[in-house]
Amino acid sequence: MTDVKIRLFVDHPLGAGQSLALDKAQSHYLFGVMRQQVGAKIAVFNGRDGEWLAEVSEASKRGGVLLCKAQRGPQV
Repeated sequence: MTDVKIRLFVDHPLGAGQSLALDKAQSHYLFGVMRQQVGAKIAVFNGRDGEWLAEVSEASKRGGVLLCKAQRGPQV
């Protein structure tokens, strides 16, 4: 599985093909602080559905969208 360096908590259901809209704070962290761009791989989790590999599909200072690709591990 792809080695990712960033994990992000999201309060959305996670599943293959699921789009995740980011809020302003999450977008600032990913795109302003961590300098991620469209195509970057991020690990996301919500405390219910396990950890998922997501890809940045839209990126801006005020928002962004991640797309869930594959589950990296189950919720424990």
